[in-house]
Parts: sequence; C-alpha cells; structure tokens
Amino acid sequence: MNILRQVDIFDNQTEDLIREVPIESFDLEIFKKRFQAKNEDPLMYDPYEITPSTVDLFPKIEFDFKKYSYYVASYQA
Repeated sequence: MNILRQVDIFDNQTEDLIREVPIESFDLEIFKKRFQAKNEDPLMYDPYEITPSTVDLFPKIEFDFKKYSYYVASYQA
C-alpha cells in the first residue's frame, strides 16, 4: 500500500479545491512533530492545515493565506 501525500489548496471565498500539489519529500517524524499530529493518527492520514509556521516544509510553494487555505492530505494509491 502506497501513501500519496499532497498539499490541497482551497479558495477561501468559495471553499473549492483549486489545486493539488504533490509532496516530493515527506519525513513522517518531522511532519508529525511540526504539525503536532494526534496520537490517534500516527501516520498522519487526517488532513493538517498548513500555517505560516510550517511553510518552510514546502519550499516550492508560494503561499497566499489571504486568498487560500492549505492542507497536507494523504491518499492510498
């Protein structure tokens, strides 16, 4: 079972999903610590909101928090 990780980008006005960006490098332990993953979610399957304090984990994405909301999402392949 492969787990795909991506950043889901939502429009703040319409709440529509407008873009999905694959996460190329995902270190589970670092992400769990930085996103304060819940004990009930040890593999981070739940979505986690990206905030200004975690943008450094995504150097290839330009963030605009006024227009968009960003979440780490996981899917089975």
